[in-house]
Amino acid sequence: MGDVRSEMSDVRSEMSDIRSEMSDIKSEMSDIRSEMSDIKSEIASIKEDTKLIPLIQQAVSEVNAEVIATRDTIERIEETLRGHDVTLDLLSRRSIDQEAALKRIK
Repeated sequence: MGDVRSEMSDVRSEMSDIRSEMSDIKSEMSDIRSEMSDIKSEIASIKEDTKLIPLIQQAVSEVNAEVIATRDTIERIEETLRGHDVTLDLLSRRSIDQEAALKRIK
């Protein structure tokens, strides 16, 4: 009879241990579910962000086109300014020559 009680006590102890382990497993499963939910949210956010990539690429392409157009415009302006510098230099020299001629005439 003592053996049966001892075995019953052992079974109860093992059942208690199993219940404790089951509780730990349930807690871990709950943590895993929570982490999975967080991961799913992050994946959804990444998918939304990835949808923007083509729009960003298009915007970058448009900005590059504008930069190239602006660079071309600046180069044309610089070329025009160099031509104006030459013209101003010539006009300045003529003016000085004409002033000198006028002084000689006086």
